[in-house]
Amino acid sequence: MRQYLDLLDPFRDDVGLTEAQINHCCQMTIFYYWNVIDCIHYLIRQDTYRSDMVYAAIQEYTSSAARL
Repeated sequence: MRQYLDLLDPFRDDVGLTEAQINHCCQMTIFYYWNVIDCIHYLIRQDTYRSDMVYAAIQEYTSSAARL
């Protein structure tokens, strides 16, 4: 099964949750987060999104030529 998953998404191990704790008013809170840079690298390397990637600003207009 692991080999099949690696074929579907070889980069999935590059993006993982990180656990952190914060102590506020004598109460410990645990939270999870993703590293934004790792998420961006993951998305850029995906072949599925390759044709939809835009690396420069674009202007979009309505049918009446008004800018969005």
